[in-house]
Parts: sequence; C-alpha cells; structure tokens
Amino acid sequence: MRKIMKSGKVVLVLSGRYAGRKAIIVRTFDDGTSDKQFGHALVAGIDRYPRKVTGSMGKAKLKKKSKIKPFLKILNYNHLMPTRYSVDIPFEKVSVRDLKDPVKRKTHRFQTRVKFEERYKAGKNKWFFQKLRF
Repeated sequence: MRKIMKSGKVVLVLSGRYAGRKAIIVRTFDDGTSDKQFGHALVAGIDRYPRKVTGSMGKAKLKKKSKIKPFLKILNYNHLMPTRYSVDIPFEKVSVRDLKDPVKRKTHRFQTRVKFEERYKAGKNKWFFQKLRF
C-alpha cells in the first residue's frame, strides 16, 4: 500500500480548534512514537486567512489585510483529510521537543508566518490562502 500522508501534502483538519482549516504536513510519524502510539503528523496551517483586498486600498490597509495567522500542531491521522494537492514550502526541521518549549514554538510559528506571507504575496498557490467555504 502506498503512503498517502507525505511532507508537503495539503490536508484539511477535521476536528478540534482548527477544524475546517487547510494545513500542510511538515513531518509524519506513521508508526507513532513512544508517547503517541498511533500515526500522527506535524502540520503547519492557517488559523486566520488573509482578508479580501481591492486595488483602491492604500498600502497600509493592504499590509494589514494580508496578514496570516499560522498554527503548528501535532494531529492524529484520523483528524486529517488528505487532498490531491501539495505545496512546496520548505520548512526548517521542527522537532516535537521544540513545540513543547514556548519560546521555540513562537519562533517556529513566526518563521511559518513569514513563509506563508511570502508565498501569498508572490501570488502562488492562491487556493491555499482562501478560506474553505462549506
């Protein structure tokens, strides 16, 4: 059987605080770990999507509306729905230990935000940065 959950694959979060949000798999743990003995993945997703912008808006307003709030979370495979899409955003090596430390977690979240905003402003993967309507 082929592996479905791979790094870079776009998934939808199905349950919890971030239900209905799009995310990208950063790292997978197919066989689980000693503390989580089930298949899970570290995902980076968008908590707050960028707002709609128009040409008549000023630079300050554009900057404000183009902000993205990301999240980094370890989720069970049962709570993720893989899509056929993948995004090639390179993430630094984020370890599970880093996510438990609040300072490192904040820096990783900021780096993720910078990468997402950079990709959004470049106009690539527009569908990823739009809110899922359901």
